[in-house]
Amino acid sequence: MSKQFVVTPEMTLAEAWERVLARINEAVTESGHPFRYVTLATVDKNNTPQQRTVVLRDFAKDRMFTIYTDSRSDKVFEIRDNDSVSLLFYDDEIKLQLRVSGSASVVKAGEEYKRNWDTRGSKSPHSYTSVIPPGTVIKSPKEAYHWHLEGSPNFCLIKIEAERMEFLQLDGVKHIRSEKIMGDNEDTEWWIAP
Repeated sequence: MSKQFVVTPEMTLAEAWERVLARINEAVTESGHPFRYVTLATVDKNNTPQQRTVVLRDFAKDRMFTIYTDSRSDKVFEIRDNDSVSLLFYDDEIKLQLRVSGSASVVKAGEEYKRNWDTRGSKSPHSYTSVIPPGTVIKSPKEAYHWHLEGSPNFCLIKIEAERMEFLQLDGVKHIRSEKIMGDNEDTEWWIAP
């Protein structure tokens, strides 16, 4: 097996998960990291899965993922109706996939909100102050280029608390797979057949 792989057959289960979770932490601070851009899946009002690529902004306590979005976006309304979500990470170079399922909440006020807006969100105000809400039908792309740069932004956090994670380390033949279930006091993890 090549040294490029994050997980190898010689590792213990604890070592394997430590390496996988370290990749998520790296993605928060490294803008070009493959895990930085992650697929978020929600369920719409018709019970249809909806996916989109989002930017991972924080990862805490080995289970809490944070992304930013416009509070008027479809994903916010979908989460308010059904908080079940999933995340899909994939690093093509090292052939590592991570699937996360859990529950999401929308944060639009409070100390954590203010801290994130002040330190990161306000650095790109055009992302969160557009006059026209995301998803609005327009006649021309130019119609969307108007912003309210004063007043309350449409910025919000989406916090996703993992309830289950599963990684798959691909290597052509001898794939390695594990699942982790998050408990209130302790997580349970085991190897599973790929």
